[in-house]
Amino acid sequence: LAVLFASIDTSAVVGAGVGVGDDTMFVLSILRDSVRVAPETFDRDLLEVLAEELDKKYANKVLPELGLCICTYDFKDVEDAVIYPSDGAAHHKVVFRMLMFRPFVGEVVVGTIIASNEDGIQVSLDFFDDMFIPSYCLPQPAEYDPRAKLWVWRFDEGEEGGVFTLHEQIRCRVDSITYTSITNTDKGRQATKTSTENSATAAKLTPMQTSSSAPDAEVPLVRQRSTSVDLSADDTSKDPPAMHIKGSVNDDGLGLVIWNWE
Repeated sequence: LAVLFASIDTSAVVGAGVGVGDDTMFVLSILRDSVRVAPETFDRDLLEVLAEELDKKYANKVLPELGLCICTYDFKDVEDAVIYPSDGAAHHKVVFRMLMFRPFVGEVVVGTIIASNEDGIQVSLDFFDDMFIPSYCLPQPAEYDPRAKLWVWRFDEGEEGGVFTLHEQIRCRVDSITYTSITNTDKGRQATKTSTENSATAAKLTPMQTSSSAPDAEVPLVRQRSTSVDLSADDTSKDPPAMHIKGSVNDDGLGLVIWNWE
């Protein structure tokens, strides 16, 4: 699944979003845009045509700070059409609600393991594949089996406790969400990353420490930070994903769904 990054004027964002039912990872964000309705669609339902055009523009694209666009949910306002000279189409200014995928930091989600390597485990949420659990966020002690190409959690004096098998469902916690926008500048291609992360996780002294070793001082639960990376230095590297989620399973109740924690 290819997820693109969409550029949008911040003035077009009317509302940041509210949760949808019990699925808090999905929110409704209110946006404003202008939609061109072609003459050959004048005989169809206007709202249906507007929704189709908006989905063509936004669906499967990432909006900075808002999340991954899923589909147009409904319309709050549709202004009368404006027809410009030499263009027979109708242009409507609309305010609409877009269904977005945007989990919050600390939320527990269930996905499927789709890949493993020495760095960690890649997890798919069916419609979103850019979730990764680093090796230091696995339950410790854990080690990578290079022959099976799987991670193994070992406990009780080195005995095998659980194998993170491919295609198994895994329950994990969202530790950070990173949005990346790529721009072409005079100095080359630049990637700007904006991350929202659990400050307790970020404050760990070494990667192998668990969250229980975080400092006792009171710090905000979530913090944001931005960084810039020069992509022109390495033409062979892949562009970073527009939206990336870092997860963890180093806590009670997390791990493979088939594990019995009772």
